[in-house]
Amino acid sequence: MRTPFRFILSLLGRANSHEATEVITGADETKVVSNEPVMKSALKTHIKNLEGEQRVYDATLESFIKTNQFSLSIAEKNCFGFETGYRDLCKLFAIGHYLPSVADSEVVEHFFSAQQYAILWLRQMNQPKGEFIPFQYQGVDFAIPAQGRTEYIQSLDWLDMLYLTIVTGRNEDLNLLIELLHKGQVAWRSEQGRYHLEIVLHMLGLQASCDITDLINRFIAHIQREGQTPKERIPSYHGITVTLGFFDVMQAIHQQDQVAYNLSMHRALDMHKEWWTHDKDFKTDPKGYISLHLLTAAKYAYEKYGYTLDVKSDYIPSYLYQR
Repeated sequence: MRTPFRFILSLLGRANSHEATEVITGADETKVVSNEPVMKSALKTHIKNLEGEQRVYDATLESFIKTNQFSLSIAEKNCFGFETGYRDLCKLFAIGHYLPSVADSEVVEHFFSAQQYAILWLRQMNQPKGEFIPFQYQGVDFAIPAQGRTEYIQSLDWLDMLYLTIVTGRNEDLNLLIELLHKGQVAWRSEQGRYHLEIVLHMLGLQASCDITDLINRFIAHIQREGQTPKERIPSYHGITVTLGFFDVMQAIHQQDQVAYNLSMHRALDMHKEWWTHDKDFKTDPKGYISLHLLTAAKYAYEKYGYTLDVKSDYIPSYLYQR
C-alpha cells in the first residue's frame, strides 16, 4: 500500500500546490510518479530569535545545574530530580542545537542524558517500594528509593521517550517502555492519538503484526469524519501533518526505495514545519525544534540500510544518529 502525497496534500487543503503528482493505479498497488523539481539541499526551520533562545538555554542550564547541586548537598544521597532534569535536558538539546555557542558534543551529551533521565524517572515511579535505583552523578553514588506508583503517561510523551531510546541505541531500555504499554499505563487524549500510537509502533516493528492497510484506512476515515468541532480538528491536523508524514517515510524505508525515502522525508519535514507553525504558541515550543519522529526514521534507515539523506535540515541533526 502506498499513500500518495497528493492525497495528503488534499487533506491539507492544498492539493494544487507546486507539487505536480500523477497517481497511477495498478492491479495490486498505487504508485506515485512525481515531476516535482529536484530536491532542495537544505530546508530552513522556523527558529529565528537565536538571541532569545540563548537566554532560555542559559536559564534552563542554570536551573538544571542548581537542582542537581541541591541533590549532591543531601547527605543521604537518596533523591534526584529525574523528571525535572529530563524536561530541562530535552529543552537544552533542542535549543542548543541551534546556538553557535553550544558545541555539537554538548548537544549529544544533553540528548543522551535526557534518555537516561527519562528511564530512571520511569524506574523510580514503577519499581516496587523497597527497591533502590542506583545512579551516579559527577562521580557520586546515589541510591534512589523506588516509589511503586502506577501512573499514566500521555502517549506523545511516551513516544518521545521511545524515540530517544531508539536514536541513542539503548535498546535494552525498550523493554521498560513496552512493559508500561502492555500494562495499560500509556494513555491518549483522543481516538486520533490511539491511531497515531498504533501506526508508529507498527512501522517501527514494535507491535504485533496487523493489517496496516485497514489501520490506515480507519485512521483516514477518522480524521476526515464530518462534523468535527474546532477542538477536534486540531488532532486531525496533527494526524495529517505528522502521522501520515511519518508513515510515508517509514513505508519507503521498508520498501527499500532510497529515492522514495528522500522524497518522503523532504515532504515530511515540510509537514513537520507546517504543524509547528500553524499556531503562534507552537512556534516557540522547543519540542518542535528537532523532529524526534523523523530523526528516529532517519536512524532506522541509516542503521538498517545505510541510507543517508539528500536533504539537510536542522530538524534532523545527523550527528545525533550517525555515530
